[in-house]
Amino acid sequence: MFKDLLRRIVTGTKKVVTLPTSRSSNGEFLLNKTNFGLVRVEYAVVQKIAERALSQVQGIYQFTVAVEKITSSVTPMKILLTTALVEGYSAPQASQEADKAINDALKELLRLEFYVPVEVKVKQIAQPVTASRRRVR
Repeated sequence: MFKDLLRRIVTGTKKVVTLPTSRSSNGEFLLNKTNFGLVRVEYAVVQKIAERALSQVQGIYQFTVAVEKITSSVTPMKILLTTALVEGYSAPQASQEADKAINDALKELLRLEFYVPVEVKVKQIAQPVTASRRRVR
């Protein structure tokens, strides 16, 4: 009797096909296991958070941010920052401030409990600009 009931329920219902998790070109970043399941944040979101944090850093101008997946037991990703440095600013100090701004933003918005390494590449020195001319690529 139970088998007949179960067979009628199974044959009377449509199959549910789950779609695979959508992936960006950079893959996905597993954030946290919670009571309601796994939370995944795409690397594109991490990139946008880093760009927004960098827009507040003095001395950084015209930057590009890329998030790269790495195989490490400490962190699953690193951030590659290519920028133009405003004339008169120290490259090590601007790099340190950029690193701090990015990690603070990721910790605040995504509740990360690990450090994300930031590789900074200065491609040129730019003339000082007003705040209205700053651009994000």
